[in-house]
Amino acid sequence: MSFCVKCGADGPTYRSLCESCFLEGKIFSSLPDHVDLFQCVHCDDYLIDGKWSKVARREESAEREVEANIDVNKEATVRNVGIHAERIDDNNYQVGVTIGLTVETLEIDEALDTIVRFKNTSCPRCNKLMGNYYEGTLQVRTRDRKMPEGLQEEIIERIYKLVNDHKKNDRELFISKLSRLTTTHGGIDVLLSSSTVGRMISRDLADQYAAEVQETAKLVTQKEGKDMYRVTFVVRLPAYRFGDIVLYEKKMHLVGALRSTTTKLTNLKTSQGVMVSNADMTSAKVIGRKEDLLEAVILNETDHEVQVMHPGNFKTFDLKKPPKFERKGDTVKVFQYDEEFFLLPLQG
Repeated sequence: MSFCVKCGADGPTYRSLCESCFLEGKIFSSLPDHVDLFQCVHCDDYLIDGKWSKVARREESAEREVEANIDVNKEATVRNVGIHAERIDDNNYQVGVTIGLTVETLEIDEALDTIVRFKNTSCPRCNKLMGNYYEGTLQVRTRDRKMPEGLQEEIIERIYKLVNDHKKNDRELFISKLSRLTTTHGGIDVLLSSSTVGRMISRDLADQYAAEVQETAKLVTQKEGKDMYRVTFVVRLPAYRFGDIVLYEKKMHLVGALRSTTTKLTNLKTSQGVMVSNADMTSAKVIGRKEDLLEAVILNETDHEVQVMHPGNFKTFDLKKPPKFERKGDTVKVFQYDEEFFLLPLQG
């Protein structure tokens, strides 16, 4: 039978002491008498445990910061924590804590409390935003044509989505400024907080629109002995788009899938597909836009031809089916070049 070396009591011992003597005068957890919690006056985010976070309720932010400030003796293991914050006034909250601990094999419950004092500040991200801070410049331009308004808005929407997707893991990412250019050819200028996200967006646009990307860097300062650069990414869109008709090597082709290095073309007469490098595509001439294609109603169909009605003048005419032609619905896409009509093949 074991006994306490301090008081002599028989029973279970913990480091040669009974439970009462072992716990006498010991506290295994603690909190400071007050905790300062900083809130950004611009974005309303809170600095909790060293990280800026968006929290809907002040009580929750206070509880989370208090939990981060609980100090537990290395001899103890935390079983559970209960935290409750109550408002004293707009800037002060009383926070009570109940904490369940295990020491040796003993289960101990302790109660703590503290005052959370809310302090106004400006977070580093908002400081940068207000100072028009940027590390990367993205310039989107078109080649040999004015950027259509629809395409401009499509690209802007894509840029915002890419930035928002990456902001989920890095709140320091933001768009400092976005401009829709009103010059002859138009375009988009974007100032970004990070050159890394600028590089990612430029590569995405290159892959989506078969665009050419040029990257240049300029040394602007040094910070803690490290060179700091501003990087400019020029994304130049080709004259053609997906669904356009181009004249390439004196043959008419339908523009299909666009990639950062290649473009898929489909011959209008033979339906033969070919992958062309974007460098070679600079010689291609746009002779028809996707929005200019005619939607003609099919009146009759044979093995080799379809009879269609012109949607403008309602005249009927027969068109030879290209190889691999598949009918989908009661209409077909028709391209008119000079006085000749062509039935579009499958788009690839």
